[in-house]
Amino acid sequence: MRLRLVALGCTVAGALGFLALPAAAAGAAGLPRPAMSITAAASSAYGARVIFTVTLEARVPAATVSVYATPAGGKRTLLTTAKVSAAGNLYPHYKVTRSTTFTAVFAGDAEDAAAAVSRTVLVPAQVTDGLTGYYKTTTIGGVTYRVYHGGDTLLLKATVRPGKHGECVEPETQQYDRGTGWDADTKYGCDHLDSQSHDAAPFSLLQAVGDRYRIRADYLRGGDTANLSANAPWLYFEVG
Repeated sequence: MRLRLVALGCTVAGALGFLALPAAAAGAAGLPRPAMSITAAASSAYGARVIFTVTLEARVPAATVSVYATPAGGKRTLLTTAKVSAAGNLYPHYKVTRSTTFTAVFAGDAEDAAAAVSRTVLVPAQVTDGLTGYYKTTTIGGVTYRVYHGGDTLLLKATVRPGKHGECVEPETQQYDRGTGWDADTKYGCDHLDSQSHDAAPFSLLQAVGDRYRIRADYLRGGDTANLSANAPWLYFEVG
């Protein structure tokens, strides 16, 4: 852990989409390949249940489609094998914790060639944080502030999910300016998450007396590309 300094007087110097195979393509047996698509949000929150639409425009009603999910770095899992509705639709769902590729497969029949289509939904990491070392809390403008003495040490604790051992988490602070609002503070650089995907960043408050701040932990994606970068919620504090 590196002891950082919160300085005084710092100033600021899911769209929807689909991927489809062309209807005009023909299969190996000379049968027409049906149009097929997956419609889903481009991204989803960590831990959310993604409901997406598979559409197959086959000439035989109630055709059967298999749908798979492949999370980044994981194995492909069969979600369902089911018949599409009269309109050609199927509505699978899946809880995402990593960016996930969904694949729908139609095996073909007497009227249509086989078809397959894929769609990737990107998922940010989940970052949670908390503060220790304060001696009381107060409410300012409806916001809860932790209150510290100038000689105290603030400790920002952060956890990133799914586990990101060795990846970067960077503390971010902003100072409240009564004239302009929240101003960016010092850049503190990366800490590396431990084997439990935790980080603890201490801050000296000796130069922060008399001001209000907010702080959060930012996960910055590096070699592990299974999740997008993400930020924890802001935590507010003042130094008396």
